[in-house]
Amino acid sequence: MPKVSAEERAHKEIVNLILSQKYAPGDRLVEAELAQELGLSRTPVRNALRKLIAEGLLESQNNRSCTIPKITPADMEALFSVRSTLEGRAAAAAARLATAADIDHLRGLIALERKLYAEGSKDLYTEVNEKIHLGIAKLSRNEYLERFIRQTFWRAELYIFFFDRFYMRPGGPEAPLRDPDKSQSCREHARLVEAIAAQDSSLAESTMREHIQSTYQTITRRVFSY
Repeated sequence: MPKVSAEERAHKEIVNLILSQKYAPGDRLVEAELAQELGLSRTPVRNALRKLIAEGLLESQNNRSCTIPKITPADMEALFSVRSTLEGRAAAAAARLATAADIDHLRGLIALERKLYAEGSKDLYTEVNEKIHLGIAKLSRNEYLERFIRQTFWRAELYIFFFDRFYMRPGGPEAPLRDPDKSQSCREHARLVEAIAAQDSSLAESTMREHIQSTYQTITRRVFSY
């Protein structure tokens, strides 16, 4: 297993703090306080915060601090609209360019996603979801598309962390198993990978767009009733 750097650990732990809803939209995160809480020096924490700002999950403030962006219906609509367009284009390109090894890797992620969903392992499920979406972006072989998708992906995760039912329920080994066949996201990811495997660019693009749109619609209902 590759060694995890202090910066990578800081990045993961800060994401998990947001995922666990210890911090909420609008809350301020201070570098020194996070370093103490995580048991790390300030340098890797500072670098992790900079990366999270670049990815769109946090917003920069003065005095070595940042905030979790406030979430609004207007921001969400604009964000998911752009994300649908970008990731749809990436999926279409992936269908043209993915190798057999790439497809095997994506199918392995789908199998792992189903397992983690059933177990309710929120942090690991989040990592696999990231690998599926950003992995498809990487298969587009377009560094600009990949860069913008990474940013919109992480910003969209804020809405998912706070309003998706999977993240709102208790998780971990004590939680009852969930049925991945009843998960809209698991089903849509599987269809998406098979469209890419079939080298059907049009189907891959429409499937990705429908997936992003269905996520938006699900989250919208919860945002307005929050």
